Amino acid sequence: MNKNVQLKPVSKRLLSATLICMTITIWGCSHERENCIKNIKAAESKMKNATKVDIGSANNAINLYVNFTNRFPKDSLSPQFLYKAAMLAMSVSQYNRALALYDTIYAAYPDFRQASDCIFVQGYIYDNFLKDTAKAHAKYQEVINKFPNDKLAQDAKAAISDLGKSNEEIIKEFEEKNKGKDTAKTKQSI
Repeated sequence: MNKNVQLKPVSKRLLSATLICMTITIWGCSHERENCIKNIKAAESKMKNATKVDIGSANNAINLYVNFTNRFPKDSLSPQFLYKAAMLAMSVSQYNRALALYDTIYAAYPDFRQASDCIFVQGYIYDNFLKDTAKAHAKYQEVINKFPNDKLAQDAKAAISDLGKSNEEIIKEFEEKNKGKDTAKTKQSI
């Protein structure tokens, strides 16, 4: 077998055509990316200037964030845009949509700097809005297991201890705990 394979020279026309196509493609993607960001900024500005949250504007912004991420999944802005979309969905009471977006963020971008927040907020949604203490407990426990040194791990432990309790019960426990601390301080000062 001959190991010296002779390659045919590539024609200058083919090479030029290939380079032109690549340049157009790169320019097109860059141009499309910039247009997407421009549209997102316009939607954010519209919401910022509004006196109250408009669900139509919120949905538009959420869709723009998600579309950007679908189009440019490897872009450094994508996880942050999904995070904004999830927070916005939560703020307009679209809890299941927010949960799905937080899942997407953590699945697609596990190293995202706010990954622990994504899981914690899911627990918060299940706990406070959907009243599903079992799923809330599971999400809080996930924060503790996956991010034991994160500040949210302590918050998750506290949230687990408060699951299923009314606000009145939580306040009463807090007051009793503080009353015990005040009594201990008084004894120490005597």
